[in-house]
Amino acid sequence: MATTPDEQEVLNTVVRMVVPMRREFGRQLDVRHFLHDLEYAHEVIQQALTSQDPRLQHYASYLAAHHLGPRNATQTPKAPKPDTPLTQPIAAERSGATTPERSNPTAEELRQMVLKKYTTGLR
Repeated sequence: MATTPDEQEVLNTVVRMVVPMRREFGRQLDVRHFLHDLEYAHEVIQQALTSQDPRLQHYASYLAAHHLGPRNATQTPKAPKPDTPLTQPIAAERSGATTPERSNPTAEELRQMVLKKYTTGLR
């Protein structure tokens, strides 16, 4: 499972919080639960922010910004090209079959598409 550097840093920070949380608050921090349950993560971060340990406060503020906040905010998702139809079936493109012009093909058009698959091969 490949992780991004941001995800690795979040995981590293959560692991570093385990011992200080147990020492100061007597809380057993479950890393897996923290990463998958945002309510639990928020609760742990709020408790860590009240800590007397400056390292634990720093870890909590980092996690509040990176784990609970938006991820990859600097990278905007690419919009699809307007000339590319989103409803075009990929399998039809690969097999070279043509899609009917209408959205609801007739039974005969579907039959012709199936027969074309067998005459051109299954690949």
